Amino acid sequence: MANKLNFDDILSNYDKPALLSDEGGQKVVYTVNLPDIGLSVLKIGKYSSESSLERIRREVEILRELNSDYFPKNYDFVIVDNERYFILEEYLVGETLREHITNYASEKLAANLVFELVIALKILWAKRIIHRDLKPQNIIITKDGPRIIDLGIARFLDETSITQTWAPSGPGTPAYASPEQIQNRKRDIDFRSDQFNLGIIFAQLILGGHHPYDPDLVGNRNSIVENILSGTWAREIVSLNASLFAMGIIEKLLGSEPFKRYRKAEELQLDLETLKGG
Repeated sequence: MANKLNFDDILSNYDKPALLSDEGGQKVVYTVNLPDIGLSVLKIGKYSSESSLERIRREVEILRELNSDYFPKNYDFVIVDNERYFILEEYLVGETLREHITNYASEKLAANLVFELVIALKILWAKRIIHRDLKPQNIIITKDGPRIIDLGIARFLDETSITQTWAPSGPGTPAYASPEQIQNRKRDIDFRSDQFNLGIIFAQLILGGHHPYDPDLVGNRNSIVENILSGTWAREIVSLNASLFAMGIIEKLLGSEPFKRYRKAEELQLDLETLKGG
């Protein structure tokens, strides 16, 4: 664990750190090389409300509690003033799945990766935490396997929801969200919502990077979100590159309602293990 850091010290010692990304002007992410820690990720951001600050607090709380190699470690979190904060995290050496997605086009490679992601997500699910934003951009491929990042909209099932009930849609990336997330059906959101995200990723891997709900593949003029809500995806095209057993797993993961998906995480894990073994 790092010693508590001072915001002014960070700026004076690392006034020109290497910029990794810029997220809509609300957060910038840098790499910094700190004594006793080494290369780390420094996130400097702004928050506009108590609810947005609460989301940041919850993400930090999750990472501190998990202590798992599947997730980056949190070293420090400081609220600088009434609108700014910074977070210091472990630097993960690797690239996102989005950059490597064509490397997993075979069924077996895809199954191996999804199996690893289920092992990681089970750590969250056991604590009744739902990621809610699993997508290729939030998966880092390292030499030691996949790592999951960005728990900023994770939901604690045993805590009060931050999202307003009247909001027309829930937080998340619409193109990877489950129907219940898109429609903000908060009572229906649980670990099976993350399963839906996994189903999209599994099918996308087998399709060589193409989104299974893409209207160009499906053959209609709807948006990806409209196709998700109507349960319209490229079944026939996926089936050309997947076994019947793999198709059964994907079909279940992409069930239009949570009750149509896997009732227990162990059942999903067992099916993937069977598929991995051929």
